[in-house]
Amino acid sequence: MRGRTFLLLLAFLTATVLPNAADAQLRGIIGGITSPFRAMLGRFGHFPHRGHASNRGQPSSNQGAAAPSAQLAPNCPPAWPDVHNQVLGITFWPDDYAAEFHGRGFDVIADSISGRFAPVRREARAFTTGMAVRDDATPVNDHLKDTQNRWPSDRIQTVVQLTDAQHDALKKLQAAIDQSDENIKASCANSRGTAPERLNALVTTLWAVRDAGNAIRGPLQEFYDTLTPAQKQSFATHQPQASAPPANLQMQACAMESSAKAERWIKEIGMRVRPTKDQAASFAKLHKASDNMAKLVIASCAQPVPADPVARLDAADDQLTTMNYAATTVQIALNDFYAKLNNAQSARLDTMSR
Repeated sequence: MRGRTFLLLLAFLTATVLPNAADAQLRGIIGGITSPFRAMLGRFGHFPHRGHASNRGQPSSNQGAAAPSAQLAPNCPPAWPDVHNQVLGITFWPDDYAAEFHGRGFDVIADSISGRFAPVRREARAFTTGMAVRDDATPVNDHLKDTQNRWPSDRIQTVVQLTDAQHDALKKLQAAIDQSDENIKASCANSRGTAPERLNALVTTLWAVRDAGNAIRGPLQEFYDTLTPAQKQSFATHQPQASAPPANLQMQACAMESSAKAERWIKEIGMRVRPTKDQAASFAKLHKASDNMAKLVIASCAQPVPADPVARLDAADDQLTTMNYAATTVQIALNDFYAKLNNAQSARLDTMSR
């Protein structure tokens, strides 16, 4: 109950403060609004809720040439089924995954409500380390016998030569990742139901992925601490910072794109549902909430990539927290609007993707 009350307060503060913020002040306001929320959540799980619990640079030679494809099986929600893979990917190989992960924002929320789900593209894996590789791209290595086809362990062991002690630490990390992935699958809600149910499924899964990050943080830190400085360099970011666009220009471009998506999405709802005069006020609240949350999530577009995997996992956790706050804020407005629709209107909203 305390978590819900705090969330409602944050939603009010965001709705009243964020629209009037200047672009140059946006990141500071976003941080001020969401940092108490993130601090409250900390590393101890999330509040109760309905349902179950830059251009991409070329990878350096010591990272291998594995394509940034989803190695774990896609999970729910359909609007972002590879979110867990992207969190793990940016944790270990930021050059391959940072642009894609930071590029997800309000589109995930809009697609969850509308039901427009794109299939996950799974690319074949390839490694360029000189290690013997079987036809199925599984490296021939005695240390992999009990972790065949495991990700990210299989790729890690192709780019870093590990000692026995380091292999043991990696196995513990992989076990934590596997358990976390099972927990995410178990949390999947109804992502093919009504528009509110689809959004609730997104909220549920993003919390589960965030909790998964908390669960693997300890084993990740233990594994990283066993590495030598040279080995740690294999997981550093190698993107040329000098060629990246200035943060303010990058954020402005991202803000325009995100706001445009939110505006197109709300206009489409208006055309499909055709709200009555009695529904106009609730629809206006949904419009305002969508616009505010689209602005809120743009902060991730200009976030710098931290230097080490643990810090990158923490940064990904912060982005998921912000995304879920935005989704939950829109959820409050959507539920209020949806409750006022007649059967024909709700059916048209539920089938926007058709």
